[in-house]
Amino acid sequence: MRPVKTIFYTCIIVILCFSIGTFAQDYHLGMSNFKATGDDVAQPYFEKGLLLLHNFEYEAAAQEFEMAQLLDPNFAMAYWGEAMCYNQPLWRQQDLVKAKGALYKLAVKPADRTEKAQTAVEKGLLASVELLFGEDGNLETRNEKYKNAMSELYSRFPQHEAVASFYALSILAASPSNNEKEAHDEAARILHTLNAVNPQHPGALNYLMHIYDNPAVAYKGKNAAEQYVQLATDSKYALHAPSHIFLATGDWEKTRTSNEAAWKAAEAWVKKNKKSLEDRDYHSLWWLHYGYLQQGKYKLALEQLANMNRDARYSKSERMRFHLAMMRGHFLVESGMWFSDVTQISVPTMGFSISAKNMCFFVDAMVAIEKGDFPKVQWYINQMTDQRMVEQNAKTSFNDFRTYSTTPVVRTSGLEQELLLAEAMEWELRAILALKTNKIDEAMENAKKAVELEEKTQYEPGPPVVLKPSYELYGEILIASAKYKEAIVQFDRALQRAPNRSLALLGKLQAMKKLGDHEGAAQIKSLLMKNWQNADEQARALMQ
Repeated sequence: MRPVKTIFYTCIIVILCFSIGTFAQDYHLGMSNFKATGDDVAQPYFEKGLLLLHNFEYEAAAQEFEMAQLLDPNFAMAYWGEAMCYNQPLWRQQDLVKAKGALYKLAVKPADRTEKAQTAVEKGLLASVELLFGEDGNLETRNEKYKNAMSELYSRFPQHEAVASFYALSILAASPSNNEKEAHDEAARILHTLNAVNPQHPGALNYLMHIYDNPAVAYKGKNAAEQYVQLATDSKYALHAPSHIFLATGDWEKTRTSNEAAWKAAEAWVKKNKKSLEDRDYHSLWWLHYGYLQQGKYKLALEQLANMNRDARYSKSERMRFHLAMMRGHFLVESGMWFSDVTQISVPTMGFSISAKNMCFFVDAMVAIEKGDFPKVQWYINQMTDQRMVEQNAKTSFNDFRTYSTTPVVRTSGLEQELLLAEAMEWELRAILALKTNKIDEAMENAKKAVELEEKTQYEPGPPVVLKPSYELYGEILIASAKYKEAIVQFDRALQRAPNRSLALLGKLQAMKKLGDHEGAAQIKSLLMKNWQNADEQARALMQ
């Protein structure tokens, strides 16, 4: 049997050797100048794996690194690369068992693994991941140790692309909050320098967009987003990622095109690899759906929602139910179709975080409000309060489905924000209920409380969890109270948090018209018309 195996693998290697000349032309993933020590026959697979890794295509990257190992069993960095595929730092996920398994294939002992690396950089990278995948059971502690090791390596080799890019990424992993400005500024400085030297490095562009994924600073990431969307067109994630900047700046056309391309690429990948419904890119579909809604394309959004509902009926996974719930909620809030068949879609909330559970209650309560069933609305509010108190007392981890990952991210931090968002929706319902029952002062006080709660939360990338942003709701209540100047202030605050959001623009337009500010109203109307230039008639009619 041994000679047969030898002949088989020899044939594979010969075929691969003949294909190497055209290998690099077969994909568009960017360019990296990291030439690791290994046989020439294995190099193209390592290089492609590294590019896929920078583009967050973890599964495909691991396959390329494994092929490099097959062709050169002593290629130390191929094992390092595979181990890195089991660490998803921006999503706070790590498969420690698989990562260690990849390293064990190189050698059992860490010192022996490092010894097999051929250069000082390679030894430093291997030694650093020993800390990332070390014995400490706490991921946060391992991230901090890894960052410190990469910092030391970067001080020695600041010009090395792999060292610079992975050090910057380690900073983001160890400093996940956008409030940690000093750390993020340091990561941005490193990545901008790398991008200037190699404008085609996918990691520099990808990681920069995550640093600037916030409306307050998103303008700084526009160039990176524009470059990235053209660079790595063979990565479904790279096609989606620029929409983090486009959405945060309110560029709905680019949000649409970015996620349409990502969804199309992901569907082709699912078909080619014979994947299941669970592997479909519902994250990009959700963002695309929200982009359609901001453009007033309700019919297209409804088609997507129907497809999502169909898929969720075949597989009742938490991830699929979450995306169905969010798309259902956004559709109803943005379109105002409270008497449509969409209200009949039911979504079980088992496994959802408290904010997602309360979001579902919020939508059902809004349906009851529109039907005038006010006792039922109060019942929903009571349910929301009870659920929140249970979560607050339990203080357990929760599943976060807002990330790109196909598996839920289990989080132990962030519960405080979840509770704030959940409570804000309760006060919003109280405000709307008071408004509907002509208790204007009570409605304004309740809306203020919702604003105060949401103000305490950090920006969450993507479509809002609080489906009706609290500033926007408060502005609408102020219009109903004939307080038009105060309403404009609230709509401006809403637009700071969610730039160019159509319903916030519409509210500001209505307030300006009431004030008789025709020039200001014309300016806002032009912005809204740009959003809705190809909108359904139902949306365009709202501007009249």
